[in-house]
Amino acid sequence: MNTWWQALEQRARIGLAVGLAGIVLLMAMVTWWLLRPDHAVLFADLRPQDAALMAAELDKLKVAYAVADNGSTLLVERAQVHSTRMKLMGKELPLHGAVGLELFNNSDFGMTEFAQKVNYQRALQGELTRTILSFPEVQDARVHLALPEQGLFKQPSARPKAAITLTLRPGRTLRGEQVNGIQRLVAAAVPGLTAQEVTLVDQQGVALSRATDAEESGTGSARLDLKRETENYLSRKAGAVLERAFGPGQALASVDATLNMEQVRVTTEDVIAAPDARGVATTGVLVRERESARDSASPEPRGADARAVRGSSMQRDAEYQAGRRVEQVVSQPGSIRRLQVVAVLRPALDAEQQEQVRRLVAAAVGASFERGDTVVVQSFGAAPAAAPAATEAPSVAASPSPADPPWDWMFFAKAAVLLLAVLTATVLLVRRRTAPLDAAPAPLAEGQRRLALRRVEAWLQQDETEEALLAAAGRKP
Repeated sequence: MNTWWQALEQRARIGLAVGLAGIVLLMAMVTWWLLRPDHAVLFADLRPQDAALMAAELDKLKVAYAVADNGSTLLVERAQVHSTRMKLMGKELPLHGAVGLELFNNSDFGMTEFAQKVNYQRALQGELTRTILSFPEVQDARVHLALPEQGLFKQPSARPKAAITLTLRPGRTLRGEQVNGIQRLVAAAVPGLTAQEVTLVDQQGVALSRATDAEESGTGSARLDLKRETENYLSRKAGAVLERAFGPGQALASVDATLNMEQVRVTTEDVIAAPDARGVATTGVLVRERESARDSASPEPRGADARAVRGSSMQRDAEYQAGRRVEQVVSQPGSIRRLQVVAVLRPALDAEQQEQVRRLVAAAVGASFERGDTVVVQSFGAAPAAAPAATEAPSVAASPSPADPPWDWMFFAKAAVLLLAVLTATVLLVRRRTAPLDAAPAPLAEGQRRLALRRVEAWLQQDETEEALLAAAGRKP
């Protein structure tokens, strides 16, 4: 081997060393690829705190794992995914930083009352957090409850409140019905809590819950939102009717609503008198009646005043009960005071048709002309011209209308045919000129080459024989 190695050139030695190194590296890569574990996703989209908690539990279970996606994904061997996931879900792990009612599984009997209240509040917040996280639009949630202190001889001076922070998934939003549902869900889970006292904000700090109190409903933003929603709703109704009548893109409707934002509360109390036996209404119903009589006894006087000092008194007490009716009428803000509707149409309509469309739009949005509502219908199309009289001569009937010439399509058709013919002739001419240059002669077979070579040799020998004969005859070729 030494003699063989010394006999090799320098270039051959380098090539041999590089080849051996490449073979060893390739074999190592193939071995690693064949023997490497097949990982699968155990949990994904984890927060750093949850990922650290899961990793600690996997270390306790002696399960090998890998981390991906900047620590938000945990990977284990594919054969152990389901078993490991079941083991982790069976443990009481405070995911998302929230613990539920399992906090009381191992309660300490020596715990103070204050500590028990704090644990109950933590457990209630954790259960609500888990419920809200089940919604597909929510990525993360935090629930804070403010529960007033209660005592045996002390009435709570404040009402319970709740604040919820939601982190929505990218590209997802919550509808108004969903926000209202979350408010009612939290209010139903906390004793004494109302849906109006639940505040929801997103990850940007924007309030998702709408104010429903009387004080907050009078703000400018709430009024503007209510006005916008009312106008959009009525505009969609009018637009749907016009679209069905004239076709898509042929009409546009706009509604301006003036709302009454005053909240009126009217309370009426009436006294109902019970009728007597004759059907006549009395002042009330006799419940109890009592009469008492008392005589005054004094020593007999002497003289003429003996009768004056003697006498009696009678007292009559009657108790009546009357019926009472209380009627309370609350008028919520947001009632429509006046509507102004504008409908713009593309097709041409006459006065009668515009009046029909006006009544149609008014019925669609609920406009009342007695209330002072306004409905305007405007058509931007040219009105159809009146038919000419029979006695008039059609002076311009023979000439085509410049707005719609009948020869436009014929002109474009002829131009297209001519352009297609010119392009076809140009392509054929170019291909004919470039064909001899591009075409290469086909290679000759072995027999054809030998035959051609023999013909060339015979032709050359014939020329040499003719030259020799001419030279012998004394002639010049």
